[in-house]
Amino acid sequence: MMSETANPHLVHTDRFTAEAERVATLLDGLGTDDWTRPVPTCPGWTVRKVARHIGTAHRWAAAIVRSPGSEAVNPRSLDLGFPESNAGYSDWIRAGAAELAHAVREAGPDKPVWSWGPDQHARFWARRMLHETTMHGADMIMALGRTPEFDPAVAADGIDEFLTVLPSAAAFSPKIRALTGDGETLHLHATDADPASAAGERAEWLITLEPNGFRWRRAHAKGAAAVRGPVGELYLFLWRRRSPGAQEIEVLGDHVLVDHWVTNATF
Repeated sequence: MMSETANPHLVHTDRFTAEAERVATLLDGLGTDDWTRPVPTCPGWTVRKVARHIGTAHRWAAAIVRSPGSEAVNPRSLDLGFPESNAGYSDWIRAGAAELAHAVREAGPDKPVWSWGPDQHARFWARRMLHETTMHGADMIMALGRTPEFDPAVAADGIDEFLTVLPSAAAFSPKIRALTGDGETLHLHATDADPASAAGERAEWLITLEPNGFRWRRAHAKGAAAVRGPVGELYLFLWRRRSPGAQEIEVLGDHVLVDHWVTNATF
């Protein structure tokens, strides 16, 4: 649980560091054949390609945060230092994560930087890379035939973050612009306790589709459609890692609305 006095930037950085170590530890334990396993949640990717993507993202974000200006950094301009063998990937992930953690801690939350999201400050990248790392770590876990487990606080924050940045992602994922309507509502209801609630309340979100886009808020309210499940499963659902028909979640009400959301809420 994040206390009222906790610095969100540092909390996100600490959680990012922990999730990156989980990924590195997973890679430490891979067998020879595991590296080329296909990753169903990232079509066309292997476990190795997901690992390369994670480490590249960390180094790219670190370069952006370190940049003295507020312009984008071309990832192709970076010396990524890819490992020569699979055995080197875990330490490569650790090194990139340490580089990013140092950069965002040194910058502080309010340093102006480029981002594709609504927040043009270093804190954007600490939070974004937390969830980039966590979700792609889950991709690899599922590719290995295992079930991912999440820190509930990370999962709940990940739902908030996804809904916050989604409209900005329309610049490179045009389907998002179709998330409009005439007031239709989608309710996300976690069946486990909200990690931020001392009273043990459930984490809930209400998404409203409007003519010019969508808005959302944390709320206990009835929607035209509802998706229920543990907060970690709702996190997977929003990231299209759980389909509406998955046994881990329950969909109630307007299934057409849920399908419309799933089809277009992607980046």
